[in-house]
This record gives sequence, structure tokens and C-alpha cells, in this order.
Amino acid sequence: MTKKYYSTKIVGIGGEVSKFTGLVKMMVIFDESMVLPELRDFSVLHSGNKLTDTIKAGDVLKIADAEFKILKVGGEVNNNIKSLGHIVIKFNDDREDLLEGSVHVEDKPIPKFRVGDEIAIYEADAAALSGKTAAVVGNDKTICAAIALILNAQGAKIVESDDEADIVVDVK
Repeated sequence: MTKKYYSTKIVGIGGEVSKFTGLVKMMVIFDESMVLPELRDFSVLHSGNKLTDTIKAGDVLKIADAEFKILKVGGEVNNNIKSLGHIVIKFNDDREDLLEGSVHVEDKPIPKFRVGDEIAIYEADAAALSGKTAAVVGNDKTICAAIALILNAQGAKIVESDDEADIVVDVK
């Protein structure tokens, strides 16, 4: 992961949170100063709500020591997190069931978290192939050049020979 652009600390956990996360695979977070009393029991409360970029699909949500790829982001998520410190995190792959204030992350077990744990969002690694070498071979030089540009944008070093490459793309 590269740049962390959202960070907050858990300062309270409502009495119904474990039931809520277990039954509906959803986690509601609120800034402790903004949560409505009727939502407190179902919410993970936090403070120190720092957002310095836009939450987007492909980035990584980290809760305690668990990481989740963000799959989809509702249209009001960034406004809600800035103004209320509030988002709903859905731990499922159902991207069709998106609410404006929710973030869908990959379907993995929800971690055990405690007061003091961090909730953070990191920009996805732009250089997924960082440290790899790649060669693109084939007769169509235009397609080869285009593929080489894409691989390079993902962090691969483009080399001339397929003998020295970790990745070889053979354009037929």
C-alpha cells in the first residue's frame, strides 16, 4: 500500500455492533460527536476523522490488522465522512445493493476490533508490477508498444529480451 489518506481511531463500540456485523455483514461508523442517540448501539464510534483524498473503488480499507479491497463507493460517502464522520461498510460482493452512503468491500470475515484500533484507507498500489521485468514480443509493433506502456504504467520495467523478463507477453 502506498499513501494513507483516511485515518481515525475507534473510541467506542455500541452494544449491538457484534450482532449487527454478524447478521448483516455491515459496520456503521460515526464520529462520536455526531452520532444520533438511537444509532449509538449499532455504531462503531471514532474520533480524529482525517480524510485527505477521495475514497474510491480499488483502494484498501484497513480495520485493525485486516485489509479489504474497496469494490464500490456510494455517491454520498465522501460528503458523509467529511461532515458526519459517517459511513456504512458492507462486507459483501453485492455491488448492486449500493446505498449512497455505503462502501462495499470484499467479502471476507469481519475482524475483531477494539477501542484504540485504527480504521484507515490507503490508496491502492499504482505499481502492481513494481520490481518485475516484462518483455512484449510479436509482429504487431503497435499492439506490442501499447501493451508495454500498460505494463510500464503498472510498475514493470520493460526489457528487450524475453530471456531477462519475469513476464513475457506474446502478441499473436
